[in-house]
Amino acid sequence: MGIRLEKFLAERGICSRRLAKQYVVDGRVKINGKQVFIPGRHVDQDKDLIQFDGRVVCEKPIPIYLMLNKPEGYITSVLDQYNRPTVMDLIDIGQERVYPVGRLDLNTEGLLILTNDGNFSHKILHPSNKIKKTYLVWVDGSPSPKSVQYLRDGIRILSGKTAPAVVHRIGRYRGNTHFKLILSEGKKRQIRRMFEAIGHKVFYLKRVRIGNLSLGNLPIGKYRYLKQKEVASFEKQPGLVCENV
Repeated sequence: MGIRLEKFLAERGICSRRLAKQYVVDGRVKINGKQVFIPGRHVDQDKDLIQFDGRVVCEKPIPIYLMLNKPEGYITSVLDQYNRPTVMDLIDIGQERVYPVGRLDLNTEGLLILTNDGNFSHKILHPSNKIKKTYLVWVDGSPSPKSVQYLRDGIRILSGKTAPAVVHRIGRYRGNTHFKLILSEGKKRQIRRMFEAIGHKVFYLKRVRIGNLSLGNLPIGKYRYLKQKEVASFEKQPGLVCENV
């Protein structure tokens, strides 16, 4: 029966499974010389010739795992239709191809994983898997204790009610408040919308931890390869999820 085309492309380091579906719909993939436009087709890795953008998809690449301290002003994407800077502009690893695992929005900084390991990426992104993610947040004003409790208990935002969160008030400075948030889910722009729901705007947001992986002292705009024990640590956890924030 073979494997799904999207999984095949992800395992070959072309893109994530989610993005592979879009590439198929866009007609960028051929099986045995014929364009396919419908995701979900199964392929035989030993017999079928798979092409992406006219080039034959070869054997699985050597796995690469990177951690980037994403700066503000960069799109978490391989390409941007408006020609804005992307996180790929910060990565220089020769001819090897990697892609972001999950997203941080344009104005969010911090820890972003990039890889060419499709199975690793799929495990991180699959919604049934969850892992704690830690953020530092600055908001305008000073949310009341009652409002903060709403965030802890779960609050309704555009994409639905949020799961309970760990919220620590760190301190205040010049009329603004500093928080640390720990989430275990990933709704779109979740943290910004959570604070908007209680009447406060987020003006600085940074992800500093995913599971056991900490950003540490990695300079902003820089990246490093993950150590084997860091990659292995994700296998020991119940699951992973990344998100738009």
